[in-house]
Amino acid sequence: MTGRRLRDALVGAGMLFLALLIIAKLENAQAIRTRGPFVVVDGDTLTEEGRRLRINGIDAPELGQMCDRPSGSYDCGMAARAGLVLLLKGAPVECSGQEDDEDRYGRLLVTCLKGAVDLGHEMVAAGLAVANGDYHMAELRARKAGYGIWAGSFERPEDWRRLQRLEAREPGGWSQTLTFDALGRWFRGSD
Repeated sequence: MTGRRLRDALVGAGMLFLALLIIAKLENAQAIRTRGPFVVVDGDTLTEEGRRLRINGIDAPELGQMCDRPSGSYDCGMAARAGLVLLLKGAPVECSGQEDDEDRYGRLLVTCLKGAVDLGHEMVAAGLAVANGDYHMAELRARKAGYGIWAGSFERPEDWRRLQRLEAREPGGWSQTLTFDALGRWFRGSD
């Protein structure tokens, strides 16, 4: 019986220790709130006094990314940037995030509000960005209504960036790279 009590006490002490570590980690992650002024870099990135901020939960087309609609091709990255510029006008905007919550490019992940209006939600709802972790219902409504990029055809921003990296890395272009990659996998699989 004593061995069981000792084991239970050790398990309890271990759980308490882990809970204290989690609490300490949560207290160390400081919340950051900023009210700008902001400079719009593109449809999902802002800067404020040299700090780069990435609107969390969305992915906007990149500058120079072309999309198609019935009236012809257009730079949907520039359209997304212009939409974010418009959203920042008027009432003050407050962006908040956790100090240590960054994307792989070192941008602080933030949620930006203009009063009660969530700018990430508005970008997706207007068809100027796709949902990337949040705002999936707003994307569904924008898609059904044919707003913004949903009025025609486009590559998802993450796919467009991947193809641009392939183009830059491979002189033969992305199609040649993908073809040789697929053939290589096929030949390796037939051994």
